[in-house]
Amino acid sequence: MKTTAYSQTRIKQFRRCQKQYSYRHDYAQYYGPNANGKVDGLEMIPVRKKLPLYRGSWMHALQEALHYQWAGVEEWQFEFGEGKQKLVEMVSSWQDVQEILVEQFEGLFEEEQDDLGDLPEETERMFKAYLRFWKEDRDRYEVATLPTGEPAVEFIVQCPLDKFGFQHSPGVFKGRLDLVVEDSEYDGLWIWDAKWVRSIPPPDERMMSPQALLYVWALRETYDMDVRGFVFNYGRTKAPVIPRVLQRPYGMLSLASKMDTDYSTYLRTIKSNHGDNWKKYLDYYIPKLKDLQGREALWFDRARIPVEENRQLAAVREYITTVNDIQSRETRREYVPRSYFYSCKFNCDYHDLCTAEFQGLEIAPLIKANFTFDTDRYTGEADLLSG
Repeated sequence: MKTTAYSQTRIKQFRRCQKQYSYRHDYAQYYGPNANGKVDGLEMIPVRKKLPLYRGSWMHALQEALHYQWAGVEEWQFEFGEGKQKLVEMVSSWQDVQEILVEQFEGLFEEEQDDLGDLPEETERMFKAYLRFWKEDRDRYEVATLPTGEPAVEFIVQCPLDKFGFQHSPGVFKGRLDLVVEDSEYDGLWIWDAKWVRSIPPPDERMMSPQALLYVWALRETYDMDVRGFVFNYGRTKAPVIPRVLQRPYGMLSLASKMDTDYSTYLRTIKSNHGDNWKKYLDYYIPKLKDLQGREALWFDRARIPVEENRQLAAVREYITTVNDIQSRETRREYVPRSYFYSCKFNCDYHDLCTAEFQGLEIAPLIKANFTFDTDRYTGEADLLSG
């Protein structure tokens, strides 16, 4: 009997909206390549992601490459995207990854590029800012090594739920970890998770995340590793604003107080705008530059979450409850409830499809034009933690 693996992403999606979950995991049996036949592990995914997801994926790809470099890996296989648009290339640096993604961006239609904005320039600018911000912090950490001898970078973690004493558990927990590091200041091992988001969330959202608890639990139980906790490695996807050039005084940069920018971006724009003579204008800009000092902290943050045993147990029990809810709906998929939020149109890949279906429109053409079917992202991966 095949054991189903449920990732934290899958659990989170079901808790947020059962209809969104159904589009992703159920609709292959109705509209996929083997519709009305046997469907095993196929997911319905968008051909093109929405901008916030695309920008975040780009930044995450650069950070993943940095982790491999940090671990001393000379060359590795870079994978990006899903379905027919998935890229697979051999790379040796984050600059290689940037070059590949820029090439893909330039291959888009002009209208598509306009919709996405200047991603090549903004992503490189943001990533260099990330490197500058954490430059002095890097010596505290060393990339951990798995029992397999491989560096603990981008690997699959899998752990049967009966490890926690559940004799009739409904499957296994399975997920992908970005990075595990040894911390010379706090001691022990810490799981890092790269989160590129539009705005850094408040502390309570980090503390309540079941992802941190489940990932730490899986590593402790399967490898008996001295994992102390979880680190959310946040970066904002919205690049600092480039100040605009004023008509009055002519050729000078805006000093607007509410400008969402940082010191480095503003200083670089001064130099670009005024050329070799930029220093003669410093008296005009010094008050603004002083105001921007330290503002880079609004773009980057690392939130450390120590994980205790009692919180682990609560997270695993809630996880199992959700898996049971998912499995209990196997016989009642016809009327799956929607959870509608004002942010659905911005954050859900299935919003247009959901709206059309709710109005009774024929959705087959929409699915054919905007979605593809592929195996889930964990299928075919080596199970480094097999339990």
